[in-house]
Amino acid sequence: MQLRKRRVKDYGKHAYRLFLGALFRRKTDRCGKLLRVGGGVTVSKAKRAKLRIGNYVILYRNAGLYLDSDNAVLEIGDHTFLNRRSEVMCKQHVKIGSHCAISWDVTITDTDYHALEGAETTKPVVIGDHVWIGCRATILKGVTIGPGAVVAAGAVVSKDVPAGTLVAGVPAKPIREGVRWTL
Repeated sequence: MQLRKRRVKDYGKHAYRLFLGALFRRKTDRCGKLLRVGGGVTVSKAKRAKLRIGNYVILYRNAGLYLDSDNAVLEIGDHTFLNRRSEVMCKQHVKIGSHCAISWDVTITDTDYHALEGAETTKPVVIGDHVWIGCRATILKGVTIGPGAVVAAGAVVSKDVPAGTLVAGVPAKPIREGVRWTL
């Protein structure tokens, strides 16, 4: 009997997230099927900015998507999830691949928001397919993370990460190559 009640309760949460996903579609320029959205997801979008979301994406409670210029393009690939309180700040281009697992309290930004003399303030961020980003990690402007890479919890990634590499630390450095992970 308990198992049956749990299944009904889980089904209710799933249906509610699908309902919120259907409402959320209006905020996107392109959205695949079966988007699931938790409550309190924030979208701040400049007038001509582009938000493109793939199939079977999950945006958990209190995630934030900030497209802060008319040139901003944020793309999230199929079967990717962005967990609680994680934020993506985009002024130019942030691309997150398919089958990515982005943990809670992660920050991904393609901009510094403030200018240092002689430095570019905005550079695109590309996160490849099947990338796992641990909790409280920060991905900074101009970074490309290769397919299958893993970013450890709390890491600050300021340089490119090769495919299949585990990085950790502040600043993030390669710890192990040839890693494989499963969800």
